[in-house]
Amino acid sequence: MKEIELDMHRSIDELGKFSVTLKVDTERAMMSDDVCGFLSELMMNVTKACFNRGADMIGHVKSCAHNADDDSKICTANLTSFRAGVRTNDMMSGDEFNSGYIMLHVIVHGLWDPEVREISLGVISDTMRSHDLEYRVMRDFFEMEKRVKG
Repeated sequence: MKEIELDMHRSIDELGKFSVTLKVDTERAMMSDDVCGFLSELMMNVTKACFNRGADMIGHVKSCAHNADDDSKICTANLTSFRAGVRTNDMMSGDEFNSGYIMLHVIVHGLWDPEVREISLGVISDTMRSHDLEYRVMRDFFEMEKRVKG
């Protein structure tokens, strides 16, 4: 029954959603503006990849990064349209980022949750590799909370 309810809900809103928390470690210090730039790149890459696979509208893509030892040192980023671009808010006070957490939340119109998850995880892997960043998935909210439980 839950499967039918989920299918009915998706056929009405047609929004694909995915959220993930990553633990990131780098051997070199990244300055706060580099962290915000990285978030912007990651979000644009994920969103463009979703559009290449059939999404037709951005619902809301957001992300944040904070140091492992001080979660008040944070960079947030939001994307609601390609025209406006990614808007960041750097609250890292110029501090370095060596190890920390990144949260990414993607909502797009025209794809289903599993597709958004697959696309996002692939782009995360590619983008992390291109920046020589080590990471691991700490929490995949699709797997933990969004799947249909029997």
